[in-house]
Amino acid sequence: MQALAVAAAGRLVPALASRPAPRSSTGRHPAVARLSREDELAKMAEFKSGLAAKLETVRRGGPTASAAAGAGAAAETEAAAPAAAPPGKTLREVTHEDYYAAIEAAGDKLVVVDCYTEWCGPCKMILPTLVEWSEELSDKIEIVKFNCNKHNKDLGVSLGIKVAPTFLLYKGGEIVDKMTGAKTEQLRELIEKHI
Repeated sequence: MQALAVAAAGRLVPALASRPAPRSSTGRHPAVARLSREDELAKMAEFKSGLAAKLETVRRGGPTASAAAGAGAAAETEAAAPAAAPPGKTLREVTHEDYYAAIEAAGDKLVVVDCYTEWCGPCKMILPTLVEWSEELSDKIEIVKFNCNKHNKDLGVSLGIKVAPTFLLYKGGEIVDKMTGAKTEQLRELIEKHI
């Protein structure tokens, strides 16, 4: 039985290049046509650019990829597209220069620091929820973003940030809790616990 793989066009094709063909009853390998490395790379690049275009269409609110191409893999692509913050609404971003000043300025309010990176998918997925909570609980908490990459890396290391996203909760200028991962229910429980 031949193995199957998904080609750039999204249909199942024999996976000839991924493993050797099974031997026939005579013990000899049948002739197998393999793609050159350049052809395989070109197919992967074509697939990647098509996927990027579909994701951009979904982000802009245009017709979904599944409507254009039918059901199947396109529906998975749409579900995997990172969510964006609602238009015009965002969280304050702090840097290594104003990190501690922002925490102290909050006074007795709970400060939730979202330690993220630009390339982190779960960080992007949880952002709309954080924006919503920031508005909903604005009299009790302040949620800020901290990009622990680039020029903030030294502070991120000193804070013990090893995973993105990491959430640090401060109250009265002191750290009261820490959580890693984009687990909204657990984060909400921590926030409620420390309000």
